[in-house]
Amino acid sequence: MLSSGKRKIHSLDEKPCKIQQKNGNNMNRALKMRHIRNQRSFGRSLKVSGKLILPLFKSPNNMIYQFIFPDREFCTPFQCDFSHRAYDGHLLAIGDEEGRLSLLRTDMDNDVRNQEHHVSFYCHKQTISDVKWSADDSMLLTSSHDRVIRLWDSETRTSLAEFSGHTDVVKSVNWHPTNEHLIITGSKDGSFSIWDTRYQQKKTENMDDALNIPVYSPICNVAAAHNDVKTVTKTVSRSGVRPLFIRSVTCAVFSGNDENRVVTSGSVDGSIKLWDVRAGRTAKAIESTIFENESGKRHGITDMKIDRSGTRLFSSCMDNSVYMHYLSDLTKPARKFVDKDYKVGSFDIRIALSPNDEFLLSGSHDQDLFVWDVEGTSNKAYQYQGHSKKVTGVTWSKRHLNQFASCSEDFTARIWNLER
Repeated sequence: MLSSGKRKIHSLDEKPCKIQQKNGNNMNRALKMRHIRNQRSFGRSLKVSGKLILPLFKSPNNMIYQFIFPDREFCTPFQCDFSHRAYDGHLLAIGDEEGRLSLLRTDMDNDVRNQEHHVSFYCHKQTISDVKWSADDSMLLTSSHDRVIRLWDSETRTSLAEFSGHTDVVKSVNWHPTNEHLIITGSKDGSFSIWDTRYQQKKTENMDDALNIPVYSPICNVAAAHNDVKTVTKTVSRSGVRPLFIRSVTCAVFSGNDENRVVTSGSVDGSIKLWDVRAGRTAKAIESTIFENESGKRHGITDMKIDRSGTRLFSSCMDNSVYMHYLSDLTKPARKFVDKDYKVGSFDIRIALSPNDEFLLSGSHDQDLFVWDVEGTSNKAYQYQGHSKKVTGVTWSKRHLNQFASCSEDFTARIWNLER
């Protein structure tokens, strides 16, 4: 259940940003000229200055949503994702610790008169760990601590399918960018799986929904994907018993539009791996990079995102950095984004890219949001204050540069709008 009244939750610094009128006019003109699908005008690339835009994002009290359990106790929203085109891209899906999915119209505020435009429904028995819209916004994928992935009709909010096979928390779920049948998941059980809605399907009785829905098994499952083989071998030879310690796969994504290559990240081994998963062959890691400090301590990866061109991979790391790799060579980071105030701190911190790939957004362990200008020369991030506890899920509108959202353990989700 959401609380959508005009109740003041957290006050923001409302001091006006002093920007010259001339700069403001230039910014408005640039925004009007830019289009998500066409970032060039008269043969020249258009870039919106981060110095002009980033200070203007605000989250007023009428764009804050409080999450509550049925017993009226506060509830934490964890992860979120914007639709691609539904309601002109102003439809936000948020998964919470009660196992519910909330759909918010972000072109409307939280006034009680708009309550009918903000709906919630149950998807899982435990916390929702990830949520992703299909490319046409007709479906939603959800993963959960209950070890199950489910597919939902976004209009009727009914269950369409279930994906079963992981033996621990499903950490991430992602669609293939162009093939609507392919899905990839990463799990705390140490494996990643690929699912194809054209294969491995069987009918079963779903007792929760009282409906017969298809249940899928993975077409590819790679166990112990981020376990260190040398360490395992030494432990086995010393004790004679195979260790039960499993290294979680924190995120798994397809490598651009390629259906045979996937990228995974690990929690303990501190590595990103590129896999060849061609049908008929054993999945093989063909390239990797390890994040470790001078003393050899490894830092795990919490989340990964690939830009719209399918060429750059961004990963948030437990060493309090976000790295950028080119997918053509994952062995060396091309750039490192840091800030003295930026702390990752836990594996539920997510990152997001703006629709033009110019800005990189991240939650943090220390209650603030951070945005870097990807093409800028400075590593200094712009910092947003408003939440009072750790910020986990973040997402930028896929259609509009002027809106992003955040989820926090302060039991609220915030919508941030560009206020000119």
